[in-house]
Amino acid sequence: MTRLILKRIVHAVPLLFLITLVAFALGNAAPSDPARMALAAGGTGVQIDERDVELKRIELGLDRPLPERYLTWLGDLVQGDLGESFTSGRSVTALFVERFPASLMLAVLAMVVAIAVGVPLGMASAVRPNGLIDYSSRLLALACVSLPAFWIALMAIALFAAKLHLVPAIGQLTFAGAILPILVLSLRPLGRLIRLMQTTTAEVLRSEHVKVTRGKGLGEFAIMRRHVLPNAILPIVAVIGLDLAVLIANSAVVEWVFAWPGVGRLGVEAALAGDLPVLMAFTVVVSVVVLLTTLLVDITYALMDPRIREEVRA
Repeated sequence: MTRLILKRIVHAVPLLFLITLVAFALGNAAPSDPARMALAAGGTGVQIDERDVELKRIELGLDRPLPERYLTWLGDLVQGDLGESFTSGRSVTALFVERFPASLMLAVLAMVVAIAVGVPLGMASAVRPNGLIDYSSRLLALACVSLPAFWIALMAIALFAAKLHLVPAIGQLTFAGAILPILVLSLRPLGRLIRLMQTTTAEVLRSEHVKVTRGKGLGEFAIMRRHVLPNAILPIVAVIGLDLAVLIANSAVVEWVFAWPGVGRLGVEAALAGDLPVLMAFTVVVSVVVLLTTLLVDITYALMDPRIREEVRA
């Protein structure tokens, strides 16, 4: 297991380095002058003087060579210093520390909903193919992965908040305020889980092992619980882990529509305001979350599947 972890970390290091290069390049490829953007984002309402722009450039280190600026930014990044926001003047690290728990809670609960509905529905679809549950689940899965999240979010607000007044229209860190964002965010992984669980369960049900077990007279419920579910759920583990990382990374639209105080909304606000330090940090933080989640998925998969451990030892 230690060898697997070390192997994945070694593979992740150059990828992380490449991500920092891309984030820095995108931040410095903006057509506008970062110093002028920083002064404009301050919101003073006073006409910007060229001398102020030059002083701001020196303050931000923009007068130094690009490689030197990258190494300085990378050194600060390694120490956990993501710079200062142009718009608020606050530490970007502090902003992410404040916002990340809300995004994590939203993504985890959305994934729990997707698992709780998708796994049993996918299994039921495989057990009774071409039936009502099968066709209904296929239609639901297709709708979940096809309809855009922002449209579903707007329709949900119009129906459940504006018309029926069942839940708040704007996301709040309360149970009622989190219901709509969680449900909307859970739809895409729900559709994927239904289809994947249906496919893997059908394959296991057709296996010789299950046929032999059924021939020995074991009940259907016991077969599903002891033999089908453990084998069918194994490929789902990787999908669940990766979907969780993707939910955190792609929650920007849902968080923006519901005004949810998470990292995704922070990224959208930074993009609209031209807040380059926050945008660069958003790219790096989301990438690190995806890489760490992938590492945890690999470890979990190896713990559940002895074949993976044997491959690593070999």
